Amino acid sequence: MTGPSLTTKQLVLRLYRDLRRYGSQLQYTDREYFLKRIRWEFQQKREITDLNEIEYCYKLLTNFLRINLSAIRYKSTVDKSKVPVLVENELEELFVRGSGPGGQSVAKTSNKVVLTHKPTGIVVQCHTSRSLHKNRQEARRLLVDKLDHLENGNNSVNAQLQRIEQKKHLVTQRRKIRLQEMKKAWKQREFGSDD
Repeated sequence: MTGPSLTTKQLVLRLYRDLRRYGSQLQYTDREYFLKRIRWEFQQKREITDLNEIEYCYKLLTNFLRINLSAIRYKSTVDKSKVPVLVENELEELFVRGSGPGGQSVAKTSNKVVLTHKPTGIVVQCHTSRSLHKNRQEARRLLVDKLDHLENGNNSVNAQLQRIEQKKHLVTQRRKIRLQEMKKAWKQREFGSDD
């Protein structure tokens, strides 16, 4: 083999190793799918002998790794195994009259739910709907959220969802900043000004 082709093949092998290492560290993407896709791509291209085509495929995959990381869809990896389960014997439920808009159906019916968790003393009030059934369901959901936050803290479901949203937001911000820098460089190159 000649020197340049050996160097190109070494670069391709290094890229494959780097992509596999990157794929094993993914947190919010399906790792198995990513690794299968990389394996498949390299197997499809293994018979290529033309140096220009090898370099083109190499550049294509390096651009994918460098630029399109934000395009990978996030997989919902929220751990819900530690969410507390409500025991009906530990709950005290009261139905009281609500207040606010709604007229007679609110003023004369007891459809506001006040739910108390006896062991912890947490009280939840819910009057989001005129329906007593919907208010009971919503009150239980709110109580589970509060208990989850109390017991699990930073590992609660809401905290995990907030972290995922913050990471998505950071990726979007980085993409916008990079696009602005590219536009500024293009204007500088085309027009010779910073405007």
